Amino acid sequence: MDFDQKRRFLSVDLVEALPHQELELVEGWSTFLLLGGRGSGKTFAGSRWMAQMALSVPRMALVGPTLHDVREVMVEGASGLRAASGPAFRPRWESSRRRLVWPNGAAAYAFSAEDPDSLRGPQFHAAWADEFCAWPKASETLAMLRFGLRLGEDPRLVVTTTPRPTRALKVLMAEAGVSTTRAGTAANAGNLAPRFLASLEALYGGTRLAAQELEGIVVETDGGLFRAEDLARCRGAPPAKFDRVVVAVDPPATARGDACGVVVA
Repeated sequence: MDFDQKRRFLSVDLVEALPHQELELVEGWSTFLLLGGRGSGKTFAGSRWMAQMALSVPRMALVGPTLHDVREVMVEGASGLRAASGPAFRPRWESSRRRLVWPNGAAAYAFSAEDPDSLRGPQFHAAWADEFCAWPKASETLAMLRFGLRLGEDPRLVVTTTPRPTRALKVLMAEAGVSTTRAGTAANAGNLAPRFLASLEALYGGTRLAAQELEGIVVETDGGLFRAEDLARCRGAPPAKFDRVVVAVDPPATARGDACGVVVA
């Protein structure tokens, strides 16, 4: 299918995409990670890409924090897949099979990050993982998803999320073959309510919360004794031998996985 034919099928081609939403222009990746602030257009980027993939591959996966998120945001949302596909190529949602089916037979199956084992068995050509940092079982779900990306010559995964300083995200960002792009809320200001950005900047500008939620920056965990940049400035060559190593642990006193203070001297 040539470019002009694709334009007739995809409504997203009638909307000018922002640079961070044109995933098809980036080469050489197997996993594309888009870190974005709130309202930066992450969902549009993911749905735009997957709607294009539906023109050429038959089996895809949609993974969100919950099945409710998959349907309400990734499928039925204002920037979701049904909106991203033009009238002639609009998919239908089959709730009994938890899948989205396009007129050409291509299908995207819905999965929840609450249940990594549900990804055992199915296989796909492409996958879109949304709000990765909100996944309750991020590492396990991502691993199971990747084991299923084994169809076709070039299976690909797109991950869209507002960042949080989670271990799963840091590991993903450090992987070879992952192409990472960051976009702040301001990049998509033209598609947001006029006072939205200004009001949030007035309330939270200059804070860690704004850096994470508006600028799409991975910030350090609250309550940490030292920042990563502080440690980097103080790091030196280790001695040939340590006479003594002291490890102090301040464990949490709750049943939940709260932060645990560890200091090595």
